[in-house]
Amino acid sequence: MLDEIEALYDRLEKDELNAFITLRPREDVINEVKRVIEKGLKPKLITVKDNISTKGIRTTAGSLILKRYVPPFDATAVEKLKEAGYVIIGKTNMDEFGMGSTGENSAYGPTKNPINKSLVPGGSSSGAGAAAKAYSLPGIGSDTGGSIRAPAAWCSVFSVKPTYGSVSRYGLIPYADSLEQISPIAPTAKQVEEILSVITGKDPKDQTTVRAVEVKGCSSKGVENMRALVPENVLELIDKDVKVHFESALKKLENMGMKIEYSNVEELELALPSYYVIAMAEASSNLARYDGIRYGLSAEELPPITENFYDYIAEVRGKYFGWEVKRRIVVGSVLLSAGYSEELYLKALKVRRLLSTKLYKITSDKVIIMPTMPTKPPKLKGERKPKELFAMDVLTVSANLAGLPAGNAPIGEGIGLQVMANRWRDCDVLRVLGALDGSRLKG
Repeated sequence: MLDEIEALYDRLEKDELNAFITLRPREDVINEVKRVIEKGLKPKLITVKDNISTKGIRTTAGSLILKRYVPPFDATAVEKLKEAGYVIIGKTNMDEFGMGSTGENSAYGPTKNPINKSLVPGGSSSGAGAAAKAYSLPGIGSDTGGSIRAPAAWCSVFSVKPTYGSVSRYGLIPYADSLEQISPIAPTAKQVEEILSVITGKDPKDQTTVRAVEVKGCSSKGVENMRALVPENVLELIDKDVKVHFESALKKLENMGMKIEYSNVEELELALPSYYVIAMAEASSNLARYDGIRYGLSAEELPPITENFYDYIAEVRGKYFGWEVKRRIVVGSVLLSAGYSEELYLKALKVRRLLSTKLYKITSDKVIIMPTMPTKPPKLKGERKPKELFAMDVLTVSANLAGLPAGNAPIGEGIGLQVMANRWRDCDVLRVLGALDGSRLKG
């Protein structure tokens, strides 16, 4: 294995995809692999998204305001992975604080899609998706509104956003607490299953955790006699290329014994506006802690102290936050203000409850299947209009609003199929992913 690591590092140190913000020194990784072997465990390399705390390894969340932040502790998910023999090879690139769907909003430059370097890889877990595809490295990222499923779809790998409450968020730098989950991404469904089986479980450090999900062996169970609903109304939102591959994948699943039905789910059309109201409101609160003074920046990088504290903080945040982050903080602050909270924020919460109730009912005896992303990956171009950026999430945000497990299986070059199941039925998601995993079928 050590020879394989040496060969891998020869490629990673060039990193033409900009998949990593921080790559660990190869000597450190090799020595840690040796220690894992000495413990009698089988070492496995893994990447960690740069918004998940790693003791002694820089963690920036893709932002300049945290460019010198080195956590003194590991996230619970990272602790569990280390105990199971996983060795962190580096911290992957991401949209700043998870705010983006393309991988272009990182303060450390955009990640490129390994399928075609002129295309976006999907975000916000852009580096994790690129590393899984280009270097066959499994990883953990986070998913707030599709952030692990979008790069999995556009980079043609597998991923699962677990049931909310099944994986500890302790050590995850927050964007929107009620929506996000630490999530696995990997070249195969089996690897995703293995990672999820390690990181799941109740954690006293995170009061939102409830219990573990049982997923061992699920990716090899097949889909015979499973029932699935395809929401017809969302198919109107997808491009022709995506639809062709999606319909072909549905036929494969039917041939494997899955029973598929079609029906409109009008509540899904309410998901996107509700999601962005809630996410931005929570982001404006969460990001209030970043002033550059307590951590993340050196004294030399801070502006001269002024008499007005608020002017000083505004100067720091204005200099070190990116435009997308500033935009969402401002909008979120307005949404929570006295004049708008009842008109917009509370309405969004009511819509969330309405949508969740509908999805719980549908998934009580079946899964929901639809494309992961409405289009194939677009060209890299940097700045995008918010409307264009937000529209990319139209098919993924509903799972986060309802706290349901959802995963991506690649069904074409840069095209993914998304499956959503009821709470605690992450196994059903993995069954579908495993059925569509060509590497399993060949093996």
